[in-house]
Amino acid sequence: MTLRPVSSATPCASAAGVAAALAVAVAAMAAPSAGAADLAFNGYARSRDDGRLLYVESHHVRDAGKVGEARVVLYRCSADGPAFARKELAYGASREQPEFKLTDARNGHVEGLRRTPAGPRVFVKEDARSPQREAAVPAGAAIVSDAGFDEFVRRHWAELEAGKTVRFPFLIPSRLDSLSFKVRKQADKTVEGAAASVIRLNLSGVFGWLLPYIEVSYRKADQVLLRYEGLTNIRDAEGGNMVAVIRFPPAERRTATAVDLTRLRAEPLVARCP
Repeated sequence: MTLRPVSSATPCASAAGVAAALAVAVAAMAAPSAGAADLAFNGYARSRDDGRLLYVESHHVRDAGKVGEARVVLYRCSADGPAFARKELAYGASREQPEFKLTDARNGHVEGLRRTPAGPRVFVKEDARSPQREAAVPAGAAIVSDAGFDEFVRRHWAELEAGKTVRFPFLIPSRLDSLSFKVRKQADKTVEGAAASVIRLNLSGVFGWLLPYIEVSYRKADQVLLRYEGLTNIRDAEGGNMVAVIRFPPAERRTATAVDLTRLRAEPLVARCP
């Protein structure tokens, strides 16, 4: 099967599939600033309704900004609690299309993009009982995948600051396809004590008017993500995607002497949070 890039969300796309498209984008936005070697930082996801802590993203980056950069993101039940999901990323020549694999031990969900001698392939396993499905990504396709979104924003920063709308195809593993998204700056605000640009992300086409948007706040000085609000790629107990406000406190961003990705990849995942 070969992935078929699409220019917009089509009327035949299911609401669930489009919602998943918005949810996938959350994990794409917490990239480190350029120039650092190894980094570690956290994101705190809280309910938009009552402010309770939903989960904590623990990001670990080796050789940041370089060809060969690798990352592990652990999704923890609490700041010091066990991890229930893990995402692994690896960067090659195209920083907008990293390889990645997301595994959620609570339901057996797995999705990602991997490179093969025959070209990139997108894959998804909905839950522990489902078979894995996959499709080839067309050679040379300029598709943005996962954390490649952050690189896309940086490349188009001047256009966004000028108020322009920028469109791009984003890879959606659950659909084995891509959907057309658009981003546009909404406001200038002070976020986490810093001057920031608030950027809105939603689908192009008719579904962009019908489904919720996502807003992300980037520090103007270096395009570091400070805040995220909207649908996430983490599911709740009923299987729906959580809606959250995620803070990435700058004070908790730190350089590391050597990030031990081997240990992080081997850390056990729990099937249920305490």
